[in-house]
Amino acid sequence: MPPDVERSALGLVARGILAALLLLAAIPAYLAFAPSWRAAAVRVACALIVITGCTRVIRGVRRSIEGHAPSALDAPPPMSPPPELDERYLRLRDDLVFSTRSRRYFDVILWPRLGELAGGNLPRPAERRGIRRRGPSLKTLESLIALVEKRP
Repeated sequence: MPPDVERSALGLVARGILAALLLLAAIPAYLAFAPSWRAAAVRVACALIVITGCTRVIRGVRRSIEGHAPSALDAPPPMSPPPELDERYLRLRDDLVFSTRSRRYFDVILWPRLGELAGGNLPRPAERRGIRRRGPSLKTLESLIALVEKRP
């Protein structure tokens, strides 16, 4: 493959030859038109030349823009990291989730904590019927926590 300089020189020569051939073909075509249509033919030819030139310029600008990294002002802002949740909140959330899945976890871990907060007078929730080894529902836990919050 020839270097870029040789390739551009060959392309320039080829375009020059093509332009000369088009000019030689345009002269007899111009003379073949009726005198009233010659001005319109010249305008159409000039419009085609301008359209071709503008298309080439637009393509060149697009290629040059694509080659460069976007400006820091044009780049979208970086994604902010997701907010970190408080460790205490995460532990409490996990306690509630695990307590609904396992009755043993509820009895061993969460029930003693709720009992301490309530002062020991909290009614124990009934076991769920039909579903063995499942802890109390979230609705039941919500009512227990509401009772704890009401007490002084």
